[in-house]
Amino acid sequence: MSVNIKRAIDFIGHASSYPELDDFLIGSGVEQRLTAEDLPSAELLADNGTVVLQFTSSYAEIYGKPRSDGLLFLEDVTAQNPKYEDDIGPFTSDLPLGLRMDMTGSDIVSLLGEPGYSGEFFGGHFLTYDGLIPNITVNIKLDIKSREIIFVRFMPVEV
Repeated sequence: MSVNIKRAIDFIGHASSYPELDDFLIGSGVEQRLTAEDLPSAELLADNGTVVLQFTSSYAEIYGKPRSDGLLFLEDVTAQNPKYEDDIGPFTSDLPLGLRMDMTGSDIVSLLGEPGYSGEFFGGHFLTYDGLIPNITVNIKLDIKSREIIFVRFMPVEV
């Protein structure tokens, strides 16, 4: 079942127990629910495993005051390219900002402009953009060889 990634990004900073987030998860076909046993971090998978919703209990320490009360807070939304991950896919969601999973680094720069950061680490080439979505950092990991998207991660700006 496809996930509205743009809507998921709107829930960053909310607790997993936040009623509207819970309704969104149900509507996105995510059946698993998080509990205190999942502390200090957990993830929920959607859209055939291609979308990862990462939750943390240390949101306040890294990003500032959470947007709702709870134990685990949505920290980031990551869309993974099934071409580079085993046992997931197909990717059926839409990426925000006009991004597509088949894009290369040069396609992304043409679309979004020069990133605030561009460099290689953790086995990939990263492009980082701040301000494209208010209060959100967009990290894009590219394959070193092909320069195709491996994943796109949407996360709050650190305080």
